[in-house]
Amino acid sequence: MSATNVYGYMLTLLIGGKLIKGLETTGLKIKPNFESILLKEDEGVPTDDFIDYDQEMPFSGKTIEMDTGESTTHEDFETIRAAAKTGATVSFSYGRMSAGEKITYGNAKITDYSEDGGSEKKHASFSGALRAIKGSVTDGTYPTTTEEA
Repeated sequence: MSATNVYGYMLTLLIGGKLIKGLETTGLKIKPNFESILLKEDEGVPTDDFIDYDQEMPFSGKTIEMDTGESTTHEDFETIRAAAKTGATVSFSYGRMSAGEKITYGNAKITDYSEDGGSEKKHASFSGALRAIKGSVTDGTYPTTTEEA
């Protein structure tokens, strides 16, 4: 079996099952949480007991408004901004969005959001982060048909 290159553009983040218009970068950060345990049987040597993990997904892009015809397939920086202001829970999918590819999905809160605009005639930028809600994250594969989604 030959190695498969997974390029950065292949990894994406969907919010509410929709693409993010202007999205340029995505990331995934998993932080395992441990509790130190002291047991007599371990003769006073502490051991780390795995409890759970925190999952965060940073994202950033350019401020491009979606077309009216894209409202069923895309979110844009303005809809993400509105969701951040209300503390809304959003569904997410992260990974390669091709039939049969591995993804992680669940529900999350937008924990950080910002926009930056300069004085040049260029797009402004946005960035933010999602924090997965514990117990809602599942690892699976991207559906092969729309009926599976």
